[in-house]
Amino acid sequence: MTDRKPAAERRLMNKAVHYLGRYTASRQRLREVLRRFAFRKLDSHDATEVARAIDTVVDDCVRLGYVDDTAFALAKARSKRRGGRSALAIRRSLQEHAIDADLVDEALAAADEDTNDGELAAALRHAARRRLGPYATRPGDETTRQRHLASLARAGFSLGIARQVLDLEDVDAAERLAGELRC
Repeated sequence: MTDRKPAAERRLMNKAVHYLGRYTASRQRLREVLRRFAFRKLDSHDATEVARAIDTVVDDCVRLGYVDDTAFALAKARSKRRGGRSALAIRRSLQEHAIDADLVDEALAAADEDTNDGELAAALRHAARRRLGPYATRPGDETTRQRHLASLARAGFSLGIARQVLDLEDVDAAERLAGELRC
């Protein structure tokens, strides 16, 4: 039995399988990768045929379970929370992948299920990573505090959360608070 898929679709499916073998991706990300590949390698094919083939390949990858936006969103949210990212930063990141807002909310809730306050726990992790507030290596003055506050704000944490982290006296107090936040 011969494969009756158009040549463009076969090449796109091969590219998709190769890419997904190396990386996890959302539907949107896979579509972008395939568009770039088609632009570079399939320029001799009809543009409407290529566009149709991209849609078919993405749908096939979803149907086969190679692409799962729900699992992708959950994995990204958990990974970013462990890295000390704010809910705002996680939302922005997942919106770049065209993940539905309800799905983002579910992923954030699942990522925060092992803590009483996921945002505060993430802010503590961020402060530890960046050596801010109680994790600073040198004693700071008001200018340093403002710089640390600005860093937390740029990371997407609220002013209240940032102040709560920066008001901790030392690393021991921060670690105690982090321990209390775990369920």
